[in-house]
Amino acid sequence: MNNVKEWNHEGMLPENVSFGEIKREIPSFSQDIHSLKYTHPVEYLSSIESFVSKELISSQNFTEIKKLASHFTENITSFFGFETRLNNLDARSDYLFAVSSKKGEREALARLLQDENISESFKNQPEWQNVGKFAAAWVNPNSILYNKVLGLWLEFDTAGSPNERPAPCVFISTVPIRIDAPKDIQKYAWLADTALPLLIGKPLSEKMKQHLFDAIQHMPKDSLLFNVGVMLSRSSAGVRLVINRIQSTQIISYLKSLSWTDEQGEGLKLIKELEQEVSRFVLHIGITEDGIDPKIGIECSFYPDRYNLETRWSGFFDYLIKKGLCLPEKKEMLLGFLGVEQEDASHEFSLESYMTAVKLPEKNYSGALVRFISHVKICYKPSHPLEAKAYPGARLFGRPQTNTNYQ
Repeated sequence: MNNVKEWNHEGMLPENVSFGEIKREIPSFSQDIHSLKYTHPVEYLSSIESFVSKELISSQNFTEIKKLASHFTENITSFFGFETRLNNLDARSDYLFAVSSKKGEREALARLLQDENISESFKNQPEWQNVGKFAAAWVNPNSILYNKVLGLWLEFDTAGSPNERPAPCVFISTVPIRIDAPKDIQKYAWLADTALPLLIGKPLSEKMKQHLFDAIQHMPKDSLLFNVGVMLSRSSAGVRLVINRIQSTQIISYLKSLSWTDEQGEGLKLIKELEQEVSRFVLHIGITEDGIDPKIGIECSFYPDRYNLETRWSGFFDYLIKKGLCLPEKKEMLLGFLGVEQEDASHEFSLESYMTAVKLPEKNYSGALVRFISHVKICYKPSHPLEAKAYPGARLFGRPQTNTNYQ
């Protein structure tokens, strides 16, 4: 990174830092991908395109997603996916990808956004300027963000009107956060004082900070905050909190502790139904100037992670179909997406011999790109219809080679 000496300990960016410009065409790729490692986002998309039903993501939508992905170069991600609504046949999907603090991915993001490697149209958007400032602070070892932020998720609303350069929704994957005593708030002041202001381009109000830390302080025992999101692509202000390791029986009481109301009690009824269908819950809540947003999201999935080997999705989709939240066609499309591509097909993919590639210390490993369903999110707002969205994705795994020489 350039100008490393100009950063202070909070990781704030000097005002005069700007983006550069580069023009690039969309490359064409063979379906025969010789290596799955160190691959550009658009190459990953091309490698799975034949496994994506055109009724799930239309050819036009997939082309639009690839055009967007072509702006992001180098090994910026090894984990990406889509968001699709389950109760209609609209063959459009949102696109999202993760950037890890490991394997050089965050450095690739920072180079892209700060070393004159992004197009003029991105450079001129305030939202992307903010992401660039965040990325530059994130790669600086003297910044508080360097060890506190484990990754970013960039999500693009491509299911609506096509836009080759949309502003992203950004989710910060943090070290696990929880507040057990008022003094603990100081441990996580970096989130409200540095990380979020960098992304939104201005300081958080004192009222927003108070609501944010109240929500964290009231989290149930053993639950953890592990993602914090800002919707840069949307007009609504606020911060999204994603709470992991929360038990289904804790959700409603936690929400009520934040003055959330559900007079008809339909939320509790829904959760009791979901308890019979899935084994993992992740809660999404929105924090605004007025407190908690009435609309919540409940991620549903299975523990432990089995990726493409998970067999319980079929039964859960049947439950959603009965509730009118999923079309049978969408079930078949999503189950048909599951699978794996391997560089070395002589070793069958298994979670005992493979691990996620970003966790592998060595460079010499055999890659496997796994296609799976990450989760289904149920969107609930009291006195409003339910909505269900599925998140199919692909992630790079690796199997260490024998007699590896570490570099």
